Amino acid sequence: MKWREFDLTRLKRLRYVGYGLAYVFTFVLFAYLSFPYERLKQYAVARYNASQVGTSPDRLEIESLSWSWRFPGIVAKGVRLTVGSEPKPATDITVEASAEDGAKPVLPQRLEAQEVYVSLSTFALLRGVRAASFGAETLGGYISGWARDSDALRRLELQLDGIHPGEIPQLAAAIGLPLAGRLSGHIAVDLPENNLMKAEGTVELAAEDLVIGDGKAKIQGAIALPELHMGAFTLKAGITAGRLKIDECVAQGRDVDLALTGGLRLRKRLEGSLAELELKFSFSDKYKTQSDLTKALFGQPESKVPGLFDTVTGSMLTKQEDGSYATRLYGPFTRLKPKPLLGVQKSGGTTSGSARKRTSRSSRRKSGAAEAEEATEELPEE
Repeated sequence: MKWREFDLTRLKRLRYVGYGLAYVFTFVLFAYLSFPYERLKQYAVARYNASQVGTSPDRLEIESLSWSWRFPGIVAKGVRLTVGSEPKPATDITVEASAEDGAKPVLPQRLEAQEVYVSLSTFALLRGVRAASFGAETLGGYISGWARDSDALRRLELQLDGIHPGEIPQLAAAIGLPLAGRLSGHIAVDLPENNLMKAEGTVELAAEDLVIGDGKAKIQGAIALPELHMGAFTLKAGITAGRLKIDECVAQGRDVDLALTGGLRLRKRLEGSLAELELKFSFSDKYKTQSDLTKALFGQPESKVPGLFDTVTGSMLTKQEDGSYATRLYGPFTRLKPKPLLGVQKSGGTTSGSARKRTSRSSRRKSGAAEAEEATEELPEE
Protein backbone atom coordinates (compact mmCIF):
# COMPACT_ATOMS: atom_id res chain seq x y z
CA MET A 1 0.00 0.00 0.00
CA LYS A 2 2.78 2.42 0.91
CA TRP A 3 4.63 1.54 -2.27
CA ARG A 4 1.57 2.43 -4.37
CA GLU A 5 1.18 5.76 -2.56
CA PHE A 6 4.85 6.50 -3.28
CA ASP A 7 4.32 5.82 -6.97
CA LEU A 8 1.30 8.13 -7.12
CA THR A 9 3.20 10.91 -5.37
CA ARG A 10 6.08 10.64 -7.81
CA LEU A 11 3.70 10.64 -10.79
CA LYS A 12 2.07 13.85 -9.53
CA ARG A 13 5.46 15.50 -9.31
CA LEU A 14 6.36 14.34 -12.80
CA ARG A 15 3.10 15.79 -14.05
CA TYR A 16 4.06 19.24 -12.78
CA VAL A 17 7.48 18.87 -14.36
CA GLY A 18 5.73 18.01 -17.64
CA TYR A 19 3.58 21.12 -17.34
CA GLY A 20 6.70 23.21 -16.90
CA LEU A 21 8.43 21.65 -19.89
CA ALA A 22 5.32 22.07 -22.05
CA TYR A 23 5.15 25.75 -21.09
CA VAL A 24 8.80 26.32 -21.94
CA PHE A 25 8.42 24.47 -25.26
CA THR A 26 5.29 26.42 -26.19
CA PHE A 27 6.91 29.74 -25.21
CA VAL A 28 10.05 29.05 -27.26
CA LEU A 29 8.02 27.81 -30.24
CA PHE A 30 5.74 30.83 -30.42
CA ALA A 31 8.62 33.22 -29.74
CA TYR A 32 10.51 31.56 -32.62
CA LEU A 33 7.55 31.78 -34.99
CA SER A 34 6.46 35.31 -34.02
CA PHE A 35 9.93 36.86 -33.87
CA PRO A 36 10.12 40.23 -35.70
CA TYR A 37 12.05 38.88 -38.68
CA GLU A 38 11.27 41.99 -40.75
CA ARG A 39 13.17 44.16 -38.27
CA LEU A 40 15.98 41.61 -38.19
CA LYS A 41 16.17 41.82 -42.00
CA GLN A 42 16.39 45.60 -41.92
CA TYR A 43 19.09 45.45 -39.24
CA ALA A 44 21.18 42.88 -41.14
CA VAL A 45 20.96 44.77 -44.44
CA ALA A 46 21.72 48.14 -42.83
CA ARG A 47 24.68 46.80 -40.86
CA TYR A 48 26.24 45.04 -43.87
CA ASN A 49 25.85 48.05 -46.17
CA ALA A 50 27.23 50.37 -43.48
CA SER A 51 30.31 48.17 -43.10
CA GLN A 52 31.27 48.60 -46.77
CA VAL A 53 34.03 51.11 -47.42
CA GLY A 54 35.78 52.48 -50.51
CA THR A 55 34.62 54.35 -53.57
CA SER A 56 32.45 51.50 -54.87
CA PRO A 57 31.01 49.50 -51.95
CA ASP A 58 28.97 46.34 -52.36
CA ARG A 59 25.25 46.50 -51.61
CA LEU A 60 23.01 43.83 -50.05
CA GLU A 61 19.26 43.45 -50.63
CA ILE A 62 16.84 40.90 -49.12
CA GLU A 63 13.18 40.57 -50.13
CA SER A 64 11.95 38.62 -47.11
CA LEU A 65 13.21 36.89 -43.97
CA SER A 66 11.45 34.21 -41.91
CA TRP A 67 12.02 31.26 -39.58
CA SER A 68 13.54 27.99 -40.75
CA TRP A 69 12.63 24.37 -40.04
CA ARG A 70 16.31 23.90 -39.20
CA PHE A 71 15.93 25.16 -35.64
CA PRO A 72 17.31 27.61 -34.70
CA GLY A 73 17.71 29.29 -38.06
CA ILE A 74 16.37 31.69 -40.65
CA VAL A 75 15.45 31.60 -44.33
CA ALA A 76 16.04 34.60 -46.61
CA LYS A 77 14.42 34.86 -50.03
CA GLY A 78 15.34 37.13 -52.92
CA VAL A 79 18.91 37.82 -51.78
CA ARG A 80 20.94 40.09 -54.08
CA LEU A 81 24.53 41.19 -53.53
CA THR A 82 25.51 43.91 -55.99
CA VAL A 83 29.21 44.12 -56.72
CA GLY A 84 30.24 47.74 -56.25
CA SER A 85 32.76 48.21 -59.03
CA GLU A 86 31.65 47.49 -62.55
CA PRO A 87 33.38 44.32 -63.79
CA LYS A 88 35.96 45.16 -66.42
CA PRO A 89 37.61 42.88 -68.96
CA ALA A 90 40.23 40.73 -67.32
CA THR A 91 43.08 42.02 -69.39
CA ASP A 92 44.02 44.74 -71.80
CA ILE A 93 42.17 42.60 -74.33
CA THR A 94 39.06 44.72 -74.87
CA VAL A 95 35.85 42.72 -75.16
CA GLU A 96 33.18 44.16 -77.42
CA ALA A 97 30.10 42.94 -79.16
CA SER A 98 29.86 42.61 -82.89
CA ALA A 99 29.12 45.69 -84.95
CA GLU A 100 25.64 44.34 -85.71
CA ASP A 101 24.77 44.23 -82.01
CA GLY A 102 26.24 47.65 -81.28
CA ALA A 103 26.62 46.98 -77.53
CA LYS A 104 29.09 45.41 -75.21
CA PRO A 105 28.25 42.00 -73.75
CA VAL A 106 26.68 42.28 -70.31
CA LEU A 107 28.84 40.74 -67.60
CA PRO A 108 27.09 39.88 -64.30
CA GLN A 109 27.42 42.56 -61.65
CA ARG A 110 25.68 40.87 -58.77
CA LEU A 111 25.12 37.56 -57.05
CA GLU A 112 21.51 36.46 -56.71
CA ALA A 113 20.06 33.65 -54.61
CA GLN A 114 16.46 32.49 -54.71
CA GLU A 115 16.69 31.17 -51.15
CA VAL A 116 19.34 31.14 -48.43
CA TYR A 117 19.14 29.39 -45.07
CA VAL A 118 21.37 29.75 -42.02
CA SER A 119 21.16 27.44 -39.00
CA LEU A 120 23.05 28.11 -35.77
CA SER A 121 24.71 25.43 -33.66
CA THR A 122 23.31 25.72 -30.11
CA PHE A 123 25.96 23.41 -28.64
CA ALA A 124 28.74 25.61 -30.07
CA LEU A 125 27.07 28.72 -28.64
CA LEU A 126 27.09 27.13 -25.19
CA ARG A 127 30.87 26.84 -25.52
CA GLY A 128 31.19 30.48 -26.57
CA VAL A 129 31.88 29.68 -30.25
CA ARG A 130 29.76 30.98 -33.12
CA ALA A 131 29.10 28.21 -35.63
CA ALA A 132 26.48 27.79 -38.34
CA SER A 133 25.60 25.72 -41.37
CA PHE A 134 24.13 27.33 -44.47
CA GLY A 135 22.93 26.67 -47.97
CA ALA A 136 21.72 28.62 -50.99
CA GLU A 137 19.98 28.03 -54.30
CA THR A 138 22.03 30.32 -56.49
CA LEU A 139 24.03 30.58 -59.71
CA GLY A 140 21.91 27.89 -61.30
CA GLY A 141 23.00 25.29 -58.72
CA TYR A 142 23.42 24.83 -54.99
CA ILE A 143 26.01 26.03 -52.50
CA SER A 144 26.21 24.63 -48.97
CA GLY A 145 28.74 25.00 -46.22
CA TRP A 146 29.71 25.43 -42.63
CA ALA A 147 31.32 28.34 -40.82
CA ARG A 148 32.94 28.65 -37.39
CA ASP A 149 33.98 31.94 -35.84
CA SER A 150 35.99 32.59 -32.70
CA ASP A 151 38.31 35.35 -31.52
CA ALA A 152 41.39 33.54 -32.82
CA LEU A 153 40.20 31.79 -35.98
CA ARG A 154 37.46 31.82 -38.58
CA ARG A 155 36.93 28.65 -40.62
CA LEU A 156 34.83 28.36 -43.75
CA GLU A 157 33.94 25.31 -45.84
CA LEU A 158 32.03 25.48 -49.11
CA GLN A 159 30.54 22.73 -51.26
CA LEU A 160 29.60 23.74 -54.81
CA ASP A 161 27.14 21.61 -56.80
CA GLY A 162 26.50 22.39 -60.46
CA ILE A 163 26.73 26.18 -60.37
CA HIS A 164 27.22 28.36 -63.47
CA PRO A 165 30.71 29.91 -63.22
CA GLY A 166 29.87 32.64 -65.74
CA GLU A 167 27.38 34.13 -63.25
CA ILE A 168 30.08 34.86 -60.64
CA PRO A 169 30.91 38.58 -61.11
CA GLN A 170 34.57 38.37 -60.04
CA LEU A 171 35.25 35.35 -62.26
CA ALA A 172 33.39 36.86 -65.20
CA ALA A 173 35.49 40.01 -64.85
CA ALA A 174 38.70 37.98 -64.68
CA ILE A 175 37.88 35.97 -67.82
CA GLY A 176 36.42 38.90 -69.73
CA LEU A 177 34.41 36.66 -72.05
CA PRO A 178 31.05 34.87 -71.73
CA LEU A 179 31.53 31.61 -69.82
CA ALA A 180 29.18 28.62 -69.70
CA GLY A 181 29.32 25.25 -68.00
CA ARG A 182 28.78 23.53 -64.64
CA LEU A 183 31.17 23.89 -61.71
CA SER A 184 31.39 21.68 -58.62
CA GLY A 185 33.94 21.20 -55.88
CA HIS A 186 35.03 21.86 -52.34
CA ILE A 187 36.79 24.83 -50.69
CA ALA A 188 38.11 24.91 -47.12
CA VAL A 189 39.77 28.03 -45.73
CA ASP A 190 41.05 29.01 -42.28
CA LEU A 191 41.32 32.75 -41.59
CA PRO A 192 43.48 33.57 -38.56
CA GLU A 193 42.36 36.90 -37.09
CA ASN A 194 39.75 37.01 -39.90
CA ASN A 195 42.51 38.07 -42.29
CA LEU A 196 42.55 36.69 -45.83
CA MET A 197 46.22 37.63 -46.09
CA LYS A 198 46.99 34.90 -43.49
CA ALA A 199 44.69 32.27 -44.96
CA GLU A 200 45.35 28.52 -44.97
CA GLY A 201 43.34 25.95 -46.88
CA THR A 202 42.65 23.92 -50.00
CA VAL A 203 40.69 24.37 -53.24
CA GLU A 204 39.43 21.52 -55.42
CA LEU A 205 37.17 22.40 -58.33
CA ALA A 206 36.01 20.59 -61.44
CA ALA A 207 33.93 21.89 -64.34
CA GLU A 208 32.00 20.06 -67.04
CA ASP A 209 30.98 21.19 -70.52
CA LEU A 210 32.95 24.42 -70.15
CA VAL A 211 32.53 26.84 -73.07
CA ILE A 212 34.27 30.23 -73.46
CA GLY A 213 32.97 32.91 -75.80
CA ASP A 214 29.77 33.14 -77.76
CA GLY A 215 30.99 34.02 -81.25
CA LYS A 216 30.08 37.71 -80.72
CA ALA A 217 32.33 39.04 -77.96
CA LYS A 218 35.47 40.43 -79.55
CA ILE A 219 39.10 40.43 -78.48
CA GLN A 220 40.86 43.76 -79.03
CA GLY A 221 37.73 45.01 -80.76
CA ALA A 222 38.66 42.99 -83.84
CA ILE A 223 38.42 39.24 -83.23
CA ALA A 224 35.21 37.43 -82.39
CA LEU A 225 36.32 33.87 -81.69
CA PRO A 226 33.76 31.10 -82.22
CA GLU A 227 32.74 29.20 -79.11
CA LEU A 228 35.65 27.39 -77.49
CA HIS A 229 34.61 24.05 -76.03
CA MET A 230 37.06 23.36 -73.21
CA GLY A 231 35.25 20.28 -71.93
CA ALA A 232 36.46 19.08 -68.55
CA PHE A 233 38.39 21.48 -66.32
CA THR A 234 40.24 20.65 -63.09
CA LEU A 235 41.73 22.98 -60.50
CA LYS A 236 43.62 21.90 -57.37
CA ALA A 237 45.38 24.46 -55.21
CA GLY A 238 46.72 24.91 -51.71
CA ILE A 239 46.68 28.08 -49.60
CA THR A 240 49.57 28.76 -47.21
CA ALA A 241 50.17 32.01 -45.30
CA GLY A 242 47.94 33.99 -47.63
CA ARG A 243 49.42 32.60 -50.85
CA LEU A 244 47.43 30.40 -53.17
CA LYS A 245 49.64 28.01 -55.16
CA ILE A 246 48.15 26.11 -58.08
CA ASP A 247 49.05 22.43 -57.96
CA GLU A 248 47.02 21.46 -61.02
CA CYS A 249 44.95 23.51 -63.42
CA VAL A 250 44.24 21.90 -66.78
CA ALA A 251 41.50 21.71 -69.37
CA GLN A 252 41.35 19.25 -72.22
CA GLY A 253 38.48 19.72 -74.57
CA ARG A 254 37.35 19.42 -78.14
CA ASP A 255 38.74 22.79 -79.21
CA VAL A 256 41.53 23.73 -76.80
CA ASP A 257 44.09 22.35 -74.36
CA LEU A 258 45.02 24.64 -71.48
CA ALA A 259 47.40 24.63 -68.53
CA LEU A 260 47.73 27.31 -65.84
CA THR A 261 50.52 27.54 -63.25
CA GLY A 262 51.50 30.03 -60.57
CA GLY A 263 49.29 31.47 -57.87
CA LEU A 264 47.74 34.42 -56.09
CA ARG A 265 48.85 36.60 -53.22
CA LEU A 266 45.62 37.08 -51.32
CA ARG A 267 44.50 40.50 -50.13
CA LYS A 268 41.73 41.56 -47.77
CA ARG A 269 39.35 41.71 -50.73
CA LEU A 270 39.51 38.79 -53.14
CA GLU A 271 39.21 40.99 -56.22
CA GLY A 272 42.32 42.87 -55.09
CA SER A 273 44.43 39.71 -54.81
CA LEU A 274 47.60 39.78 -56.92
CA ALA A 275 48.07 37.21 -59.64
CA GLU A 276 51.39 35.73 -60.76
CA LEU A 277 50.31 33.22 -63.39
CA GLU A 278 51.61 31.55 -66.52
CA LEU A 279 49.08 30.42 -69.09
CA LYS A 280 49.76 28.03 -71.97
CA PHE A 281 47.13 26.89 -74.45
CA SER A 282 46.71 25.53 -77.93
CA PHE A 283 43.82 25.29 -80.36
CA SER A 284 42.97 22.04 -82.11
CA ASP A 285 43.55 21.83 -85.86
CA LYS A 286 39.87 21.06 -86.34
CA TYR A 287 38.90 24.26 -84.57
CA LYS A 288 41.35 26.41 -86.55
CA THR A 289 40.08 25.08 -89.89
CA GLN A 290 36.37 24.65 -89.13
CA SER A 291 35.29 27.67 -91.19
CA ASP A 292 36.55 30.47 -93.42
CA LEU A 293 36.47 32.75 -90.36
CA THR A 294 38.80 30.56 -88.30
CA LYS A 295 41.08 30.04 -91.28
CA ALA A 296 41.38 33.82 -91.61
CA LEU A 297 41.97 34.16 -87.88
CA PHE A 298 44.69 31.53 -87.58
CA GLY A 299 46.02 31.41 -91.13
CA GLN A 300 46.40 28.51 -93.51
CA PRO A 301 48.35 25.53 -92.11
CA GLU A 302 51.12 25.71 -94.74
CA SER A 303 51.16 29.49 -95.14
CA LYS A 304 53.95 31.67 -93.73
CA VAL A 305 51.58 34.64 -93.49
CA PRO A 306 50.44 34.98 -89.86
CA GLY A 307 46.75 34.96 -89.11
CA LEU A 308 44.80 37.84 -87.64
CA PHE A 309 44.91 36.26 -84.18
CA ASP A 310 48.72 36.20 -84.16
CA THR A 311 48.89 39.78 -85.41
CA VAL A 312 46.48 41.23 -82.86
CA THR A 313 47.77 39.30 -79.83
CA GLY A 314 51.48 39.50 -80.67
CA SER A 315 52.14 41.98 -77.86
CA MET A 316 50.41 39.76 -75.30
CA LEU A 317 51.08 36.17 -76.33
CA THR A 318 54.18 34.24 -77.30
CA LYS A 319 53.64 31.74 -80.09
CA GLN A 320 55.80 28.65 -79.69
CA GLU A 321 57.20 26.35 -82.35
CA ASP A 322 54.49 23.73 -81.83
CA GLY A 323 51.78 26.31 -82.55
CA SER A 324 50.71 26.79 -78.92
CA TYR A 325 50.59 30.12 -77.10
CA ALA A 326 52.00 31.27 -73.76
CA THR A 327 51.61 34.39 -71.66
CA ARG A 328 52.20 35.69 -68.16
CA LEU A 329 49.26 37.20 -66.26
CA TYR A 330 49.89 39.61 -63.42
CA GLY A 331 48.12 42.31 -61.44
CA PRO A 332 44.82 42.42 -59.52
CA PHE A 333 42.74 39.28 -59.97
CA THR A 334 39.86 41.07 -61.72
CA ARG A 335 42.15 43.23 -63.91
CA LEU A 336 44.79 40.82 -65.13
CA LYS A 337 47.42 42.12 -67.52
CA PRO A 338 48.99 39.77 -70.10
CA LYS A 339 52.61 39.84 -71.13
CA PRO A 340 54.52 37.43 -73.41
CA LEU A 341 56.70 34.92 -71.63
CA LEU A 342 60.33 35.96 -71.92
CA GLY A 343 62.88 33.65 -73.49
CA VAL A 344 60.25 31.30 -74.96
CA GLN A 345 60.83 30.03 -78.47
CA LYS A 346 58.64 31.51 -81.17
CA SER A 347 57.76 29.97 -84.43
CA GLY A 348 60.52 30.71 -86.84
CA GLY A 349 63.50 30.23 -84.54
CA THR A 350 64.93 30.62 -81.07
CA THR A 351 65.79 33.76 -79.24
CA SER A 352 69.30 34.98 -79.98
CA GLY A 353 72.03 35.08 -77.33
CA SER A 354 72.11 38.89 -77.15
CA ALA A 355 68.35 39.01 -76.93
CA ARG A 356 68.40 36.46 -74.10
CA LYS A 357 70.89 38.65 -72.24
CA ARG A 358 68.72 41.72 -72.69
CA THR A 359 65.71 39.71 -71.58
CA SER A 360 67.58 38.49 -68.50
CA ARG A 361 68.65 42.01 -67.53
CA SER A 362 65.15 43.34 -68.10
CA SER A 363 63.52 40.59 -66.06
CA ARG A 364 65.90 41.24 -63.17
CA ARG A 365 65.15 44.95 -63.22
CA LYS A 366 61.41 44.40 -63.14
CA SER A 367 60.13 41.12 -61.77
CA GLY A 368 56.56 39.89 -62.02
CA ALA A 369 56.00 40.63 -58.37
CA ALA A 370 57.03 44.26 -58.81
CA GLU A 371 54.70 44.66 -61.76
CA ALA A 372 51.87 43.19 -59.73
CA GLU A 373 52.56 45.67 -56.95
CA GLU A 374 52.44 48.54 -59.46
CA ALA A 375 49.07 47.38 -60.70
CA THR A 376 47.62 47.64 -57.19
CA GLU A 377 48.22 51.38 -57.13
CA GLU A 378 45.07 51.71 -59.24
CA LEU A 379 42.97 49.94 -56.64
CA PRO A 380 40.87 51.95 -54.14
CA GLU A 381 41.74 51.93 -50.47
CA GLU A 382 40.40 48.83 -48.71
